[in-house]
Amino acid sequence: GENKTNEIILPRSFEQLSLRQDLRKDLRRIEKKNAETRLVRNEKGALQKASKWFLEQFGEEPEDFKRRMHLWGKASTLSAYARNELLAVHITMPANNAISNTIYYLGCWWNREYKTASPPTFLLKKDIEQAIRNGIRTYDLGIGDEPYKKQWNATQRQTKYYAKMSKQLAEELELKQYIQTKPPLHH
Repeated sequence: GENKTNEIILPRSFEQLSLRQDLRKDLRRIEKKNAETRLVRNEKGALQKASKWFLEQFGEEPEDFKRRMHLWGKASTLSAYARNELLAVHITMPANNAISNTIYYLGCWWNREYKTASPPTFLLKKDIEQAIRNGIRTYDLGIGDEPYKKQWNATQRQTKYYAKMSKQLAEELELKQYIQTKPPLHH
């Protein structure tokens, strides 16, 4: 599944999602474990607060991480707290135009000490519920064949990922490879 993205086609209600039975059972358990969990949407500085967990797990190079933080500056976040302690930050990129009715899941940066509460699964469920309430049609889990994507009954679709950006942004991000398109002709 290297160039295949995993999309969940969203129905009108969460109950109508065709989830695997083991996931449905898991979600009930996870909801109980997170009964006291407080959610905060788009909290200022959420990515910075959770970045240590991402770096511990993936050990990304500082310049790559700086680039990621710059690009993900426009991301939406959903933070989970137990009292005043941050457990996890769920990260998505909303559809950036009126044509695309899709939310793109970028990942979850979370504290592994809270593994039994399954913060990534809990936050994914909460965000999908919100997306359905907001009339979003597709929730894109991204490329890869991680087992959780199958549990959510995601459909694989061939894709080509590329980013279109200004020359200034390409330079800011110190991109080594990019193709410059010809500017539109003015009459």
